[in-house]
Amino acid sequence: MTPRRLDALLRAACAAATGLDADGLPAADPRRVPPERPGDYATALPMRLAGPLGRPARDVAADLAAELRTRPHVTAAVVDGPGFVNVSLTAVSRVSLLAAAAEDGMAYLAGAPLAEMTTGPAAAAWAASALDRAETVAAARDWARADARRRIALAAAGVSAAPRPGASPCPARRDPAAPVAAVGEGGWRDPLFGAVDVATEAARLLAVTGEASARVAFCRSLPERPRPGEETGPGLPALPTADAPGLWARHGGGNPAFAVRYAHAHARTTLEVWAPALGLPPAGHPFPAGPDVVADLSAPPAAALVGALFDGPGTLATAARRSEPHILVRYLEGLAAAYHEWRESCDVVLGESGGATASDDARGEVTAARLGACAAVAGVLRAGLSLIGVAAPTRL
Repeated sequence: MTPRRLDALLRAACAAATGLDADGLPAADPRRVPPERPGDYATALPMRLAGPLGRPARDVAADLAAELRTRPHVTAAVVDGPGFVNVSLTAVSRVSLLAAAAEDGMAYLAGAPLAEMTTGPAAAAWAASALDRAETVAAARDWARADARRRIALAAAGVSAAPRPGASPCPARRDPAAPVAAVGEGGWRDPLFGAVDVATEAARLLAVTGEASARVAFCRSLPERPRPGEETGPGLPALPTADAPGLWARHGGGNPAFAVRYAHAHARTTLEVWAPALGLPPAGHPFPAGPDVVADLSAPPAAALVGALFDGPGTLATAARRSEPHILVRYLEGLAAAYHEWRESCDVVLGESGGATASDDARGEVTAARLGACAAVAGVLRAGLSLIGVAAPTRL
């Protein structure tokens, strides 16, 4: 079950439990529950309604939990803390989440196709700044963060957002006469990487790290003005320079930009090269929620990956509400890490793991579900990278 469908379920149940109009209720905003707490997902909706209803939050929560326990997708619902309701869903819901995310592709993260945001009135807000034209690295950082904020706001709410007060103005895209590039996709080659004839301090940095790594570096930290020498991780300066780029200049796992882009490239290569070579059906091919698929997606690495996918839309909404692009960057890193851990735990294209044996039909269903996971991850990573102005390579 996707976050949006779970939100609708929670609000419908709350309307039935309280007599309020479902359309007038605030968002339920379901979030994953920490391992030490009961249930799969939690909502604070009862606490938001306690005041208007003139009732204790825990009483409202008890009514909501009782109503939820009558719903077919819910296996348990309990009151937790001051008025949270923690919900447990059927194992089949993991399959439905994966299938929906695989089918929606990039639209899963934002709830709408991002390609529609690069044309018409939204095009100006979507256009990216030419970072190499910035005189200083600090100015390039301001421009990159403003680009990310506009795109995140556009994706989350369908409207453009002005940069924070005090942010440097952003120049037009590199060629103002050229159309906005297609959303998200690209290759590993960075036209600015290795450039010799550079005119600015920012261009010198991009020649060392490439634009993709620079944009991720600029958007990864919370402070608007990082302290001298501040790092966002070991060897990852918050404000890298051409002379001290840290791991941002490395094309390897220590560079978060590389790790996220590599995860996308791996997922796409699995879908478009390795799977077809074995005669497997394309991603999006329906897969039943049979016991083998449910069991496979319940294994810890797969469950962690599905959980990370669930978090995507809520994370984007939070990043937009707070105007903090680092929230999205850190989420993409976590999703990429979950993907790498999952793919190392199983053979994606053969439907095998840990020496387990299964019938050919069951193995085919598991393989289809795993390819669906690759498609879902690729769609979310491509969408997220595009929101911070980074192209997602499609091949290893």
